[in-house]
Amino acid sequence: MTIKNYIDAGLQHFGILSEGLADLIYFLALVAIIGIITWIIHLLTRRWLARVVLKLTRRTATNWDDLMFDQHFFNCLGMLISPIAIQVIFKECEWTEFAFLMKMLNVWIVISALLIVSSVLDGINRIYESYPVSKNRPIKVFIQVIKIFFYCAVIIIVISILIDKDPLALLAGLGAVSAVLMLVFKDSILGFVAGIQLMSNRMVNIGDWIVMPSSNADGDVIEINLTTVKVQNWDKTISTIPTYKLVSESFTNWRGMQESGGRRIKRSVNIDIYSVHYLTNEDLENLKQSALLKSYIEGKMKELNEYNASVENPLDKRRLTNIGTFREYMEAWLAANPNINLDMTHMVRQLQPTPTGIPLEIYCFSAQKQWVIYERVQADIFDHLFAILPLFKLKVFQYPTNMEWMQEN
Repeated sequence: MTIKNYIDAGLQHFGILSEGLADLIYFLALVAIIGIITWIIHLLTRRWLARVVLKLTRRTATNWDDLMFDQHFFNCLGMLISPIAIQVIFKECEWTEFAFLMKMLNVWIVISALLIVSSVLDGINRIYESYPVSKNRPIKVFIQVIKIFFYCAVIIIVISILIDKDPLALLAGLGAVSAVLMLVFKDSILGFVAGIQLMSNRMVNIGDWIVMPSSNADGDVIEINLTTVKVQNWDKTISTIPTYKLVSESFTNWRGMQESGGRRIKRSVNIDIYSVHYLTNEDLENLKQSALLKSYIEGKMKELNEYNASVENPLDKRRLTNIGTFREYMEAWLAANPNINLDMTHMVRQLQPTPTGIPLEIYCFSAQKQWVIYERVQADIFDHLFAILPLFKLKVFQYPTNMEWMQEN
């Protein structure tokens, strides 16, 4: 005897012969029973099965099972078990009278299966991200593409269930709306193609420092997905860049610096042209007291004396200048600095004079690549440069201040 027979007998006992009322009560009874069964299965799955499996995964030596089987996975599993159990329990019921209820259960099963697949794919991505190779070869883009295919397939299956049509027949009709689908998924398609190019060419990896002024991005890449790349700027704000923009527009990736042996220092100071002059014998004697300059001055004076011996006109004789000697001093000082990578280019060069003086450029690479330490190394170099210039009787060019004007007048 089915549930409906019991309901009909009960209504007849009370003298109610309405068939519509019987169907309504039957429907409400089924919904109530389905709700109770769903609640019981959900509790069993979340509180019993989830606890047992999670305890077992924590006891294992590997970490991948902890990342795969999280609480979300068991929530989805409970949602899948519930409609299957309901169909098994009520297989004797007359589903033909409530065909739409059967359809909803089938839709429930399909959507629950999709959520489980999505949870498994997320678990695979979490497992992969636990390995160092994920920073150079992230798979999140491919995971998202697989999800999109599953979502599209589920949408087609759900529609076919609701309208009682073959899914293949619906697929045949998609040709008419393909243009609309391409428009809807334009960013996803562009992002997928761009993501493949980014990863195959290693243009951007997670952890890279990139600068993209057009998107106000200047910081580390923290996430690469199907449609966007997230950059955490130095002020801790997040810039979101469409993936295809990294392929179609220019940006700066500082990974080469991070992987190299040093971070470049390229800064100049302008020397006042009027402070450039020849060094006197007294100046040379004072400068020879420096261990960094002694061998240079002695070797250079020997070379100049040999040359000048054959020159009679004083104008044609060669002499040491304070700016040239200062360049040699700074090069020797950089070579003796333990914070400078001597395996990379290091020099002090004189650039073309300008209306603001003679630019003297320090070009070298700091062995310390960390930002704060790098700034300290750079500041120490120029602190020493500014302090030592007066000993060479050189002046840094700067625009006159009110104090200088008052002293002159």
